[in-house]
Amino acid sequence: MEFFLLLVLGGLVWLVVAAVRKTMSPVSPGRSRDSEARGVRTSPVPLRSAEPRDIPPLFPDFYHGVLFAVGKEPSPQNLLALIEYVGQMLAINAVMWFQQTGDTDAHDRFMELRVDDDRKLEMLPDDMIDFLWAWRPSTHQALRDWMPELEQMLTGPDSRLWNFGDELPFGIWEMED
Repeated sequence: MEFFLLLVLGGLVWLVVAAVRKTMSPVSPGRSRDSEARGVRTSPVPLRSAEPRDIPPLFPDFYHGVLFAVGKEPSPQNLLALIEYVGQMLAINAVMWFQQTGDTDAHDRFMELRVDDDRKLEMLPDDMIDFLWAWRPSTHQALRDWMPELEQMLTGPDSRLWNFGDELPFGIWEMED
């Protein structure tokens, strides 16, 4: 458990450092320079990045690969429990980026990403990646680098996913070892 926590914390610190080292825009996402001066947000979502996302969608292939690697069936329960877990890991990283940059507006908009009738849980982590990708170009390389690390954290010998039988439970992030 201690190694897993160190691994997760190391990954989080690395992501923050990588994001901060990149050039950051002086204007908050979703604002123009004129609207920034007046304190008016022009869009509730981040502006689209000029560079298209080059991280493959997580659903379904990423999740199926992780489940296969840890010997779990790709049942609806296992898929959704894993997706929830990945979403929580992404959210932790995003919150750290928002805190590091002081972008409370982006934080608030990110926290509005929810599962509802139009948004399904299986797409939420991809929506989070899309948000972060559009938010700041400095997240692009950090996200590219983090995806293989995430896969290793989820499938490696110290992964929490090994601690469960055939069925993964919801709330893995909150569980104590």
